[in-house]
Amino acid sequence: MASAGRSIPCLKPPDHLRKALSLPQGKLYVSDKQAITGLSCDAAVGDVVSRNHYARIRVVDYKTKRNIPTGKGPAGSRVFRVVNPPGCVSLNSFTIGFLKGEHVVEVIGEEDLLVFPLALPSTGVSSIIYGQPNVGVVELDARGIRILKLLKTFKPVNGFI
Repeated sequence: MASAGRSIPCLKPPDHLRKALSLPQGKLYVSDKQAITGLSCDAAVGDVVSRNHYARIRVVDYKTKRNIPTGKGPAGSRVFRVVNPPGCVSLNSFTIGFLKGEHVVEVIGEEDLLVFPLALPSTGVSSIIYGQPNVGVVELDARGIRILKLLKTFKPVNGFI
């Protein structure tokens, strides 16, 4: 990883796991005619799913693959900021699953892998949705996921923002 700024302690998935993680890890909703809307969950990861669905915790980086302006979070939501380098899960991001009430988590960096800290058994988050690029929306039942086993394969690295 090339240095682009400040160093952040992170966990990075092993290369052999990256391809598997790019596949849907739950129930996939697909629609080629219109945006998928109206799902309800504990947490939404991604700008478009955070805008189109109800979630207590919305994780956004204000960047989308489709360059759709997403705007800021819903009025009245508390904002929590976290730094998370691309391709990693920063150690400080593990606090986001413990937020109480409605929050918008603004990510400086990239939010793609932040499903992991949300899905930890101790967070109380049981359902998570995230965008599946070029396909649709994935709904993940976090209660059944073996997140700790996967996280044990991640390697400590210094990510850069």
